[in-house]
Amino acid sequence: MKDRITGTAIAIAIALGFSGAPASAQGGGVFKYAEQVKLITMDPQRQSGSGVPYLRPVYESLFEMSPEGAPVPLLATGYKIDGLKVTISLRKGVTFSNGEPFNAEAAADNINRGVKIGVAEGLQTVAGASKIDDSTLLITLKEQDPAIIASLCYTAGMMMAPAAMNDPAVGRNPVGTGPYIHNKAESREGEVQVYSPNPAYWDKDKIGLARYEVWEMPDDTARLNALKTGQIDAGNWLANPQSASIDRSPDLKLIRNTGGLNYHVIISDREGARVPAFADRNVRLAMAHSINRTAFGKAVEFGLSVNSYQPYGRGNWAYDPALEGVYDYDLKKAKELMAASGFPKGFAFDMPSIPIYRSRLEALAGFFREIGITMNIAPQEPGTLARVSRTTNYPATNLVWNTNTDPKFIPLRYIYEDAPYNPFKVKPSAEMLALAKQGLESADVNVRAPIYKKLAGQLAKEAYLIFVTNTPILIGVSKKTSENPSVVYRFGEDSINLRGLKANR
Repeated sequence: MKDRITGTAIAIAIALGFSGAPASAQGGGVFKYAEQVKLITMDPQRQSGSGVPYLRPVYESLFEMSPEGAPVPLLATGYKIDGLKVTISLRKGVTFSNGEPFNAEAAADNINRGVKIGVAEGLQTVAGASKIDDSTLLITLKEQDPAIIASLCYTAGMMMAPAAMNDPAVGRNPVGTGPYIHNKAESREGEVQVYSPNPAYWDKDKIGLARYEVWEMPDDTARLNALKTGQIDAGNWLANPQSASIDRSPDLKLIRNTGGLNYHVIISDREGARVPAFADRNVRLAMAHSINRTAFGKAVEFGLSVNSYQPYGRGNWAYDPALEGVYDYDLKKAKELMAASGFPKGFAFDMPSIPIYRSRLEALAGFFREIGITMNIAPQEPGTLARVSRTTNYPATNLVWNTNTDPKFIPLRYIYEDAPYNPFKVKPSAEMLALAKQGLESADVNVRAPIYKKLAGQLAKEAYLIFVTNTPILIGVSKKTSENPSVVYRFGEDSINLRGLKANR
């Protein structure tokens, strides 16, 4: 990494201005968004997987992504990186909605709490944080991290009030600096979370609504009907029949937001502690080759996806075109690999599933059945898959990977012995560990790209991460929402930027 990297207040104008036209300080009207997963927690430092739209009205991060995908200051005003020291200047005059001041002490407490809890992936390279003075925060890294500022654009950088950090019920009592506050009295558990304007907000001109609602709608058909009837203005979708229906409707619009979601199978038990077959590389490769990705994309994702064989999609700086088709569909080869394995008669295992993944897993189960592998689908409560996937309850799981995230998260998520999605604590190979460390030594993507391409190649050979398809981040909206100039979709997220958002006309 370069010895010093700086980001100054040059970007502040962008951070303050890209949310659309200025809104009245009073705000007016209602905007209704639907989330496809159940609300698990409003504690950003305990949030994993999907569900960020529940957090965004209340919490702001130190930085956020511009529409071009570059981190720009929000609660921060600038930064300097010098080796393992990250110095961040903070916005002055900001208070949390409960009246507590936002300052370096509060920011450090947030970072340290997140490090201690250990759920926020963006803080995995952080050793701790401290106050330099009231408006200057120091973050100390455990290892060089060229993407630490980008990580602080998401839940890792969300700031909650000091009193809220000590509230055992913070999961339903969020307190942040954001433009809206959680209206607990009008919210209905399991149905809708309601947010009202924050009278203490530091940038009142960006409050454009009298009320914001996030509806909890895990059922795809119910969410589609709500969009059709005007019960909601927008909502998020995976690639499925309902999103395809939105795409064909003249009265609705399917937004293909920046980046994408990479659907993949994770063999967690790759040393065979519970399912001995998973320790056999031939078995894993057979599974990879047994998946007809083209048929899967047409039948399950209705033509909204492309085949995937690596963590990143075309256009990403870490994408390697040489890996296209590396374990393409080849049933004959898959059967030969099973015959050559130590498990020629096949085996059975359990795979966790939430409702929105059910059709995907039914298709995969059919592919695996063709090579003698029985995959039993184990239903989970909506919104709990990421949490279950971090345990040893199941030998394998299935998730989506946001292709906008930095390649550093591949080792941090899956490869390191203490990675959250390596619950069986499998030690990485020396080569993978060396590549993971090399990828953090420079901030120059031209230097980093070949390293992460080699890492992706190693993953393809080991086949314990089996990539299936890439789809855009999909947001279904009403015609009025599509014509609303204040609607700005967050870069790489399935949510709308609330700063400056106005109700539809």
